[in-house]
Amino acid sequence: MQLKAAFLIILIALLTIIPGCISSDESNVQKVVPKFSMVADDETTYSADNLLGTPYILHFSASWCNQCRSTIHAVDNQLSNHTYIIVSTDSLDSDKLSDWHLQVNESADGTVDAPFSVNTELAESLDIKNTPTLILVDSEGLIVDRHIGSLTESSDIEAFWAQLA
Repeated sequence: MQLKAAFLIILIALLTIIPGCISSDESNVQKVVPKFSMVADDETTYSADNLLGTPYILHFSASWCNQCRSTIHAVDNQLSNHTYIIVSTDSLDSDKLSDWHLQVNESADGTVDAPFSVNTELAESLDIKNTPTLILVDSEGLIVDRHIGSLTESSDIEAFWAQLA
């Protein structure tokens, strides 16, 4: 009986230790943002290369995402002095970026100064499944964090950005 108890204790101990040793959890590993290039509605080309040296947020959205609009306004208002780029995950948005930007501006108080763009390949390479999804990228091009869902509280937006410090 004591032998069975000792065996059971050893088995339980191994089951709690081994999964951590063999798991492929890479959530704490910073990855380099994939190479990308896109022309936004402000006629500026944004790319992984020309944004090196600047921390920024890529906000994955779509013109049909009503939940995204409040996040766009909140983040743009809170971080107006930082680089913030709206990236559509819908290729159909490419012909109507200016209209979409105008609709967002009309949907709430204030004007959104952030550029609007489309890059479905970037969304796919970052495995974006939901909108809104915000990707925080440091000045070296490393992905620091990913936020899925609305981000409208000032303190939450500040905490998200503060991870760059």
